[in-house]
Amino acid sequence: MPTPRKFPTLVVLLAAALLLALPVAAQASLTFVKGQLNRAVYVAKDDGSGARKIGPGDSPHMSPDGASVAYFHEGPGHSTELKLAPVAGGPAKTLMKGWREPFYLEFSPNGEQILALRGAELGKRKLVLITIAAGTQKVLASGFFSGFSFDPEGHQVVYAKASSESYPPRSDIFLVSAAGGKATALTKDHRSLDPLWGPTGKIAFVKQIDANKRRYGPKNEIYLMDEKGKGVKRLTHTNVDQLLLGLFPTAWSGDGKRLLTEFQGQDTSYAVGVNALTGAQKPIGPAGESGFVGTALSGNGKTVLGFEGGFDPGNKHTVVTRPFTGGKAKVLARNASEPDWSF
Repeated sequence: MPTPRKFPTLVVLLAAALLLALPVAAQASLTFVKGQLNRAVYVAKDDGSGARKIGPGDSPHMSPDGASVAYFHEGPGHSTELKLAPVAGGPAKTLMKGWREPFYLEFSPNGEQILALRGAELGKRKLVLITIAAGTQKVLASGFFSGFSFDPEGHQVVYAKASSESYPPRSDIFLVSAAGGKATALTKDHRSLDPLWGPTGKIAFVKQIDANKRRYGPKNEIYLMDEKGKGVKRLTHTNVDQLLLGLFPTAWSGDGKRLLTEFQGQDTSYAVGVNALTGAQKPIGPAGESGFVGTALSGNGKTVLGFEGGFDPGNKHTVVTRPFTGGKAKVLARNASEPDWSF
């Protein structure tokens, strides 16, 4: 066989490297959980094809570039571990031990850092910023947390924190630099939680209201404010029965016009689409105890990812997508739940 010339060989190698890199950039990635007693994390293309098992665990979170998935793993001695695995294949690495509330995790917009909670089984948590490449952990705050979020550039962090575990939580929202330092209180009403920073500088958050009118505690409504805690505006007006809580913000569309929320309460969790300009709201799919649980929103705001079968882990679940404006579900994975993607 004749020996190829160096230049064509270099071109071929560069082309091959480019082709290997294209699926991560051009093909969004999907992750989900299968199993009940022996739960395992899977990854696939965003249409559900090519599903592959990552390993035992649950609560997966896909990185913004679709190249890696973070998930909960029970280690030796029932230790609670935050694992990170490459979607393309290869061994997972442990980023942090003592991970708590694994449904709360957020990648920085560039995918280089992760926000998560660390602590003992009981007591206060630490809000930790993990730099993935270096494996370092930086504590940004300590207390009892109800949500956190990066700003669109990844330079600042908002979080909701209370000083005790009392219910309803006496929580306020704070702003801190991702580099660390002193935090600034954005609210001081002791009833604000679950902040979610949007692409246009608005922060959606929950305000607990009407506690004096309700038998079992306050209900949730979505409010908006800017990064300085100014311009506070009530966005939603929701009918919430006594044993239910109301809306929690889940994801913004890329243009800031649509907000995916989750209506929650006793034995209840289902996705609700909210017009971020008018506050108009509508369930994305079936509502109620066995409704459509929404977990993520496409960047263009047109497609909602989630699973059917309700919140109960004992139910039979199916990972699907649904149009934000309503419509037929598209099945991506059967006997699966807890999906996330990079779409």
